[in-house]
Amino acid sequence: MKKSHIALAILLLALLLPLASADICPKRVVQFNLIYETSEPVTLIDYRLIGYEEELCIREIEFHSFERFECAQKECRSSAFPRSYSRLIINFSDRERQSEVFNITNYGTEFDVHVTDSELIVEETTPILVVIFYAMPDFALFLMMTIILELMIALILVAVLDKPMKVVVAVLIANLISFPAFWQFTAYSPESGNFLILEAFVVVFEGFFIYYFMKKVMSIYQSLALSLILNLGSFLSGMILMFGLGWTTVIRFVPIMSVVIIISILALTYLKKRYSDRSIEILTISIMVLACAVTGLLVMDQLSGGPLLSAHKLSCEPEYYADITAEELQEFPYLAKAITQGKFIELSREEEDRLLDHIKAGQSEQHTSSSPQKLYVRVKDEYYEVRTTWI
Repeated sequence: MKKSHIALAILLLALLLPLASADICPKRVVQFNLIYETSEPVTLIDYRLIGYEEELCIREIEFHSFERFECAQKECRSSAFPRSYSRLIINFSDRERQSEVFNITNYGTEFDVHVTDSELIVEETTPILVVIFYAMPDFALFLMMTIILELMIALILVAVLDKPMKVVVAVLIANLISFPAFWQFTAYSPESGNFLILEAFVVVFEGFFIYYFMKKVMSIYQSLALSLILNLGSFLSGMILMFGLGWTTVIRFVPIMSVVIIISILALTYLKKRYSDRSIEILTISIMVLACAVTGLLVMDQLSGGPLLSAHKLSCEPEYYADITAEELQEFPYLAKAITQGKFIELSREEEDRLLDHIKAGQSEQHTSSSPQKLYVRVKDEYYEVRTTWI
């Protein structure tokens, strides 16, 4: 393969860098569908999802900072890790109800929650394909993105170390073996200690796998170092996605990255007179990868899903609220859907800002002492609390 082809391949693959979330656990949301079987209509007020460390259910497990649990009137969603002992507690307008202890087996698990007059009955209804493949669309996406990212890094290292392209093939085969195993074990053992052990095992396995087929051109130390670099880059990209990069975060990096690229181009002009073409080529490829990575982050941010909107009916008039007329409700169809359907409604960030600004402006006429923490609206003589989440 010609060096120009390698550079072009790296440039194209770098556009997908921000989408790669390799070597992170499955991220599918756990879904709870609320089915009401009460003698009288009830309104959901508050909710909790509790995990326990042992079967006796004495010590609760604290949620991690990136775990979430949110509810609308007819559904709940959670990004919590799978746990053997979990309990659902929901406070309704008439009383509090809780479930028996149940097991969240995998990411992507789905439950039907029957709301009776006295309790919550949780029944797992996960489709068989999700049980087998652990949310196959996510699995396939992350597998492909993992391969793309690690092949991109491998191509750079092959160009720098002047190794044969067979190394890239060995990296590809190693990923096809290690990633499905990593995904499956992580789905059942999401604890941080087990996660690090699995990650270390993947590094060692891929290192020895590459060495077995490339022992004539690479030492065991080079193979292990290559595996470590591949997985470290993959892991860091995954962590960036796990904790999220918002639009404002990305924007802050654009001026910095632009300055870096401009200075690098000027430096190339100077270095071209002093160093070999190979050094210039490697530096140029690195700059292209960096620039494409930033571009990819911006594209990813624009293509990513927006926040989820929910409307919670109130049993009494709140201290302050914004009046939403029938005409205004037509301007915010996603709010109307959230009210009528009782489920999470996805909307764009621009729509979210427009709706929240409208509600805050209406509330400010009644609530002037300080900025209100909660958002309330009155629609057709009914009162609702409006919430947004990013599960």
